[in-house]
Amino acid sequence: MKDLDEIDEQIVHYLTDNGRDRVTDIADELKLNRVTVAQRLERLVKSGVIRKFTVELNFESLGLDVLAFVFISFKRTDSTTQEELAQIISKLDGVEEVHIIAGEFDIMAKVRAKNLRELGEKVVNKIRGYSGVENTFSHLVFKTVKE
Repeated sequence: MKDLDEIDEQIVHYLTDNGRDRVTDIADELKLNRVTVAQRLERLVKSGVIRKFTVELNFESLGLDVLAFVFISFKRTDSTTQEELAQIISKLDGVEEVHIIAGEFDIMAKVRAKNLRELGEKVVNKIRGYSGVENTFSHLVFKTVKE
């Protein structure tokens, strides 16, 4: 981590597993002064080290039982660039992440769905229908060990 001292690193590491904790909980756990933790958190946010505080969802309890990584080959068109295609895909319901990648494929999307039928609809009827998509290759996830 750039320009972070040991205390900043402790705070950031703590927050990766305990993002909802209050400043006093963080200070108690790390044996630091509450004001020190609050000031450092504010600085970490302002400097962009911490971009946002968020929640970790239980997707199974939301009925989103299927997770897949969809790899997409891009074919340049006059109307769409690779980055524009990635942006379009990122707006599709159920798409959690989109990355422009190197290798055999050009774009990778992390996609959640209720079931295989819904995943198929997203891939076949949505993603494959976008201008610039040459082909797709989907990998289903059996179990997530770490996210």
